[in-house]
Amino acid sequence: MNFEKITSRNNPVIKDAAKLSDKKYREKCGLFAFEGRKLLTEALSSNAPLERILVTEKALPLLPLNDIKCKITVVSDEVYEKISFEKSPEGIFCISKPLDKFHNIYIIYRREHFTDGTFFLLDGIRDPGNLGTILRTASAFKCGAVIMSEDCADVYNSKTVRASMGAIFRQRTARVKDMVGTVKELIASGKTVYSAALDKSSVSLFELNADKDVCFIVGNEGNGINAEVIAASSGTVIIPMEENTESLNAAVASTVLLYEQYRQRP
Repeated sequence: MNFEKITSRNNPVIKDAAKLSDKKYREKCGLFAFEGRKLLTEALSSNAPLERILVTEKALPLLPLNDIKCKITVVSDEVYEKISFEKSPEGIFCISKPLDKFHNIYIIYRREHFTDGTFFLLDGIRDPGNLGTILRTASAFKCGAVIMSEDCADVYNSKTVRASMGAIFRQRTARVKDMVGTVKELIASGKTVYSAALDKSSVSLFELNADKDVCFIVGNEGNGINAEVIAASSGTVIIPMEENTESLNAAVASTVLLYEQYRQRP
């Protein structure tokens, strides 16, 4: 098969691809990028709206050509170095449209958004690696949707996509401007919402009936959950641990909470 080839780092296609590391540019052009055969395979199996694949000569045999419908462009190693996010790139750079079916922005919060399925809330998770890991865990434990505050890391950040190990193509998410309002609507819809935080009235996770109508909130890696969000929730929950130990980071705490809910689910 004959493919378009690019050997100039100044080619407009390459310049545009390199700018996909910037969130504002991703939002402006409506595209995001990810790398590697593993993520490409996950994207293809989920029918992600791929726009173009930039690949080195060495990596070209790794592509499942019969499954790819988008344009494939072969680039030199020097050109690939300009666009890659990775320290040790595999040589497969994929460009896709956003996954609108799975990742929504709720501008108006209506109660019917929250009636079915399980929900896991993230308040101010800034680290894209942590966010990606949480999405991977949520997918593994069949979480209906991950609801993120507006100041959470971008799901299309390359580090988020990589850490999700393909879960970004399967896990539904929603980004909300008003987390307090969202918590109140969840409670009004019949859910019980627990903030993962320590206070005098906190209930132990081991004593909690974490069925499908229970939602958990995990907060910022450094500052925890916003006080107003905690106040709006039904209560607080703690993960029992040994005394005199450091608190778990956001991704690990989320894994424990999501697993316990999955374990208790019929």
